[in-house]
Amino acid sequence: MRLMYEMVVCCHCGKRVPLGKFCTSCGAKFIVSSSKQDLPVDVCLNCGSLTPDQVYCSVCGFHKNYERLF
Repeated sequence: MRLMYEMVVCCHCGKRVPLGKFCTSCGAKFIVSSSKQDLPVDVCLNCGSLTPDQVYCSVCGFHKNYERLF
């Protein structure tokens, strides 16, 4: 049996590692916030995901400058 882990990129060493309190590659402590924020959401026109209404899509990284499309 294999366990599945959510993967993140360590901002200290840049390696892809399992999410936890510390990086399994370099030992740096992750700063993880468990607080939730009430953010407005929109649908990304590139991938169709429901994401926070920010400049870039949090799923595919698409620059959401919708003005250039019209």
